[in-house]
Amino acid sequence: MSFSAKNQLIVQQIGRILISKTQTLSVAESCTGGHISSIITSVAGSSDYFRGGVIAYSNQVKINQLGVSVNDIERDSAVSVKVASQMAEGIKNKLQTNFAISTTGYAGPKGEKVGQVFIAIASSKKTVVNEYFFEGMRQKIIKQTVAKALALLLGKIKN
Repeated sequence: MSFSAKNQLIVQQIGRILISKTQTLSVAESCTGGHISSIITSVAGSSDYFRGGVIAYSNQVKINQLGVSVNDIERDSAVSVKVASQMAEGIKNKLQTNFAISTTGYAGPKGEKVGQVFIAIASSKKTVVNEYFFEGMRQKIIKQTVAKALALLLGKIKN
């Protein structure tokens, strides 16, 4: 998947801000399958602030690596506010970072909720989860999720 010039600029801004504040970032990705991590690491110098991430595509990885509650997955599904929040907080704690992004959703092409995505941004202050309904085929939904996650992070770290 190629990255848009706009996303590249956002990642560069994120990097400059995090480096200037000596802060760090981690990522827990489900529906984006590593695309956020890929765009972040495509920028030179990202090792100064990006600690790493987990591609938690299966529920077992969400549970075992990120500490997501089995009960919350069973009750609310893996695509929910609670799971997105726990994924972001889990990777933030695991990699001891100042900020974390998580994504979970239905990228399609099958299913009745295709395009429903939750993006969480965790910081030392709080975790914020947003729900989106993106349209299009699988790759378009993934691209929209990546772009929105980066924009949300940029807004969060500017404050």
